[in-house]
Amino acid sequence: MRGDSAAALDVELSRLTDEQRDRFTVAVAPDELPHRVRDTEIPTCTTDNLGEHDELSTYGIEDEVKRREFGVFMGVAALTAAADAPRFSHTVGVSDARRLAERATELARREQAVGGTPLVMTGLRDLAIAKRLLETGAFSDRAGCLFMSAAGELATITGWMAYDADLHPLARQCYADAFALANQAGDNDLTVHVCLNAAHQSIALSRTGGGSPHRALAHLERARQLTRGRPPGRIHALIAIREALAHAILRDRVAFDRAVATVWRELDAAIAHEPLSECPRWLRFVNASEIRSQESRGLGDLGEPEKALALLVADEDTAETGIRNRANYRAGLAAALGRTGDINNAVAQGLSVLTELESTVSSTRTLRLLAPVRAITDSIPHDEFAKRYDNLQRQAIGVS
Repeated sequence: MRGDSAAALDVELSRLTDEQRDRFTVAVAPDELPHRVRDTEIPTCTTDNLGEHDELSTYGIEDEVKRREFGVFMGVAALTAAADAPRFSHTVGVSDARRLAERATELARREQAVGGTPLVMTGLRDLAIAKRLLETGAFSDRAGCLFMSAAGELATITGWMAYDADLHPLARQCYADAFALANQAGDNDLTVHVCLNAAHQSIALSRTGGGSPHRALAHLERARQLTRGRPPGRIHALIAIREALAHAILRDRVAFDRAVATVWRELDAAIAHEPLSECPRWLRFVNASEIRSQESRGLGDLGEPEKALALLVADEDTAETGIRNRANYRAGLAAALGRTGDINNAVAQGLSVLTELESTVSSTRTLRLLAPVRAITDSIPHDEFAKRYDNLQRQAIGVS
């Protein structure tokens, strides 16, 4: 830290009470510091899986907010915000924006591995700090735009993690923040990202009456407008597959088929012209396995479970897919097997997913995909799947 940032740190440290200074020491001290003073409100136990947690330790607050803090000034900002200091100020620079962007990228990487449930509180606290800095800090036009874009990406991934944890009002609020930040920063790429995430949530909630496929299509049309004229890329395939899902919920088979044809054409073009290393990180999950999984879901929405199952059974090439997404694909296969009456194989696939949810992956959304399998086990006395599913469901409700 140097220049204005160092001066700001010195000023703010001088304003801290003894209690606040102790809390700040905990926030920035290395792990090996003996006899660390701990804030009794912050849990020290962390876990990434859905099967072992309490309501707070699941979020991994200390490890994810403190040890990986994206700059000492963030710790000062958090303490000052908590104390409601009336004259807090900080000079936000380009390097601060870069650290915040790296933080958002790291959260997105971890979410792909373990799911969003254990990381929601981490994202929220980081986002609150970033928003506080924007409200109280000083910055140049360039630094401000970069920081707003980074904060918007953080809001977007936090919204996605909230969605993954079934915290839908919270997800919507995060997306609203992300839309506002994208608008202020003039960041069309960020706007497209939020549109795709918000559309995905609307589609998922439409299946239970909590969302609107028309709202999803409006988000997707906005994304299409902003990406019109761009070179071939995975973004075009993702827009098209989400349009297909919205049309499936509306029972428009013609529009669904048309969108699916567009998806595969766009994916082939992307693979030919967009090297994965040049693709935005948040789009790298868009591959043939993802498209088949989503197409299968759409066929299920259209009332064609046999065709949906055939697509999933044919897809065995998931080696390059993230752990969480692989669990989702297997959960989708289990559900499809259940819908076609293949109870034994549905339960076998479902049990393998439950094992992941109990040990490695923490995603309420993945658990929800197994609901059709749980429904068919009601008639099986003392069923292992039902017991393990219900146990995870109770714990998931505790988180929510």
